[in-house]
Amino acid sequence: MMSVWQSLLANLALVSILLVAWDLLSDATGRLSKRMQSLLLGLVMGIGAVTSMAIARPIVSGFILDLRSAFIAAAAFFGGVPAMVVATTGAIVYRLYIGGEGAVPGSAGILVAAIVGLVCHGIVRARQRTMLDIFGFGVAVALGTIGSLLAFPSLARAGFLQQAALPLTLFGFLSSIVVGVLLDRQLRRRELSEANMIYSAMVLELPDCLNVKDLEGRFIAANPATAALMRAGSVENLIGKTDFDFYPRDVAERFREDELAMIRSGETLRIDQPTLLADGRQGWLSSLKAPFRDESNQIVGVITHNRDVTEQKRNAQLKNEFISTVSHELRTPLTSIRGSLGLIAAGVAGDLPPKAANLVKIAHANSERLVHLINDILDMESIESGKMTFEIARMPIRPVLEQAIAGSANYMTERQVRIVLVDDAPRAESAIDPDRLHQVLANLLSNAIKYSPAGETVTLKVQRQAGGMLRISVVDRGSGIPEAFRNRIFGKFEQADASNTREKGGTGLGLSIAKSIVERLGGTISFESKEGTGTSFHMDLPEALRKEPPQQVGIEEQEVTADRRMRVLIVEDEPDVSTVIAALLDAEGFSSDVAPDVTSAKALLQSRDYEALTLDIKLAGESGIKLFRDIRDSPANRDISIIVISAVADEARRVLNGSAVGIIDWLEKPVDPERLHTALGKIVARKVDRKPRILHVEDDEGILAVMSEGLGSDVAITYARTLKEAKQEISSQHFDLLILDITLPDGSGLDLLSELPLETGVIVFSAAEFDQTLSDRVMSVMTKTKVSELDVARLVASFLPRVCNRAHTSHSD
Repeated sequence: MMSVWQSLLANLALVSILLVAWDLLSDATGRLSKRMQSLLLGLVMGIGAVTSMAIARPIVSGFILDLRSAFIAAAAFFGGVPAMVVATTGAIVYRLYIGGEGAVPGSAGILVAAIVGLVCHGIVRARQRTMLDIFGFGVAVALGTIGSLLAFPSLARAGFLQQAALPLTLFGFLSSIVVGVLLDRQLRRRELSEANMIYSAMVLELPDCLNVKDLEGRFIAANPATAALMRAGSVENLIGKTDFDFYPRDVAERFREDELAMIRSGETLRIDQPTLLADGRQGWLSSLKAPFRDESNQIVGVITHNRDVTEQKRNAQLKNEFISTVSHELRTPLTSIRGSLGLIAAGVAGDLPPKAANLVKIAHANSERLVHLINDILDMESIESGKMTFEIARMPIRPVLEQAIAGSANYMTERQVRIVLVDDAPRAESAIDPDRLHQVLANLLSNAIKYSPAGETVTLKVQRQAGGMLRISVVDRGSGIPEAFRNRIFGKFEQADASNTREKGGTGLGLSIAKSIVERLGGTISFESKEGTGTSFHMDLPEALRKEPPQQVGIEEQEVTADRRMRVLIVEDEPDVSTVIAALLDAEGFSSDVAPDVTSAKALLQSRDYEALTLDIKLAGESGIKLFRDIRDSPANRDISIIVISAVADEARRVLNGSAVGIIDWLEKPVDPERLHTALGKIVARKVDRKPRILHVEDDEGILAVMSEGLGSDVAITYARTLKEAKQEISSQHFDLLILDITLPDGSGLDLLSELPLETGVIVFSAAEFDQTLSDRVMSVMTKTKVSELDVARLVASFLPRVCNRAHTSHSD
């Protein structure tokens, strides 16, 4: 029995020696290929199997207790086919050399162990080995050992199986587990060591700063780039110190606050932060701060990766400045050029000779192409920077489709391509930004027209889809999209024919912009195409479910709240009389303010615009006649209509005599409602008959001239080229409408909004993008180059009746 235990101890010592030998051999041959490494493992495991059989003692006649199965199976499990072949061949040859009654069964057992190891290798080949895999490996080797014995019935008849089966199976299982665990740990240690070496080399060569701090903010590891950034000289000079040792206190405190925020949250923090660079300049770091955890998953420090993004920040600033320059310095002159050419082409300047007319037509068409190019580039920049604004509201889809068709009607008219609207979703509504959706439709329709044969039809269709979606489709019968281009069609600057000699023009940005806009609206865009047949682009947008009709509160209540009626100032010191006059004015559709004395009247006249005033001649304190003369001497109110309501009206008429300019009527107290009605009618008529007064605030002479031609002689236009001039004009006279450029030489045009009377309408026409939610005073926002001066003129013409005759409409009702 002692000889068996000695054999077991000798085998265990053999395992240790071989594993150490394999470790040294692997380190020495680490650059060899995987196949050569496998062959070396097979050689070592084969030597182990042979040596184990040589030092083993027989447990029964012909059977020895050794580690051959464990070594052979481990060679196959960890080394694959090359290791299995080498180890198995050597072990079988030696076992046959020993001989004895167990030679053949023993050789068969070696072969079975090799097969078992190879099967286990195949199972875990594509993933990381686990302890469960090694346990299964031991079980498989033990079952393979007993299986190889059962394959020889003669052994059972001779009594060998009963004596050897249990110790051989148990020893095979335990020895396989021991060898597997030790070899697995050794391989993991080598892999980790190699990974650490690679990682260390990468960190040392990394141009970015990488460091690890403990919970107190002390450096415990860093790479040379960190030491260079902090002017520490070397990594060793960083260890044990904090940011406070290298940075000004305010900078270090900011870094520490970021680290503490990461520690509290336990999540990775990404932040761009200002800092001092190694040369002392102010710069920017893009920092990633991640938790450093120990084996128990507790946070014990902070891993920080810093990348110098100073140049990127500077380039971004330069790009923003360039975009701003492009926006103003290109859009403004292009607007003048296109507008002037458009007016000449439309015949505003008179008929041109045919050759000149053709040249103007060519110039106007190419100015339009240049305008589209600038707009596409600026829109893409707005999308990428997140500055593109959206005014989303629930509204019907069909009017937007009709407007898009109308806007595309003049595109490439020489091709005579018709656009047909097919509405298969009556009264469909969706939450959209109509201007942005119009932009997408304009792009899709222009593409469809451009690629359609002359005389063909483009179909714009809307229909309901499953899942509460609306599908808007633009269908053409053109040449289709080439197969090779389809996966790039929504990319930037992508075109099916990107050569310099391509037949169709364009920037290749339109579809990319369209995709971004549709996705911001909560939808998707897709297409179907067949070469030679045509293309269909589809926009799928969520449909807004219709609710029960709301109670009719609407327009009248809103207008009362806004109170945009014509306003009259009642100058009367008797409260009862002023109350009666105010009630009569309200019944006639006018709003009113009351001034009980001259001082109050002058203050109100300076702060608000009035269409007329009622004047009592006898007031407490100063005379009403004196107030009348002061009003006529004032540049702001010299034209205001006046109704005298006084107990001494006839006396006042005699006093004023020929100087009673602008007095509509003289009414005696008590007031006659019929005469007041007639007088108010004269005021309304006077207002309607006069030319609308427009203040155009714009610093570009070309746009001022083009806009003046576009608006014609039916309006009275005053120009202001600076913010200061605009303020002076607003303070000296009343305007019905303000056309406003935002970017002015001495400030922002938006500063004027707070100084305008509530009755004055505002249209923004500027090269700068503008978020309309900044002020509810703005009636419409139009961007230079995206709309022409003629479009602005048409919009002004549509707004003028609203801003000039609103009071008249209320009065007639």
